[in-house]
Amino acid sequence: MHAELEIGDIIILKKPHPSGTFKWELIRIGALYKFRSTEKFDLFIELRRNILDKQIKEIIKKEGE
Repeated sequence: MHAELEIGDIIILKKPHPSGTFKWELIRIGALYKFRSTEKFDLFIELRRNILDKQIKEIIKKEGE
């Protein structure tokens, strides 16, 4: 599932972060995928590809596509 992700896409995870955040914006792709919270200021997470595949509930493509 991670193969279709692009920078700027929004993902919704199955379980919330301890802060209560479900929606994350993809800001970096590599061995780890880095996400910025769309709801809380200055909150970031990094996930490995195998963990990301299990945690994604929905992908919202970036605007303009």
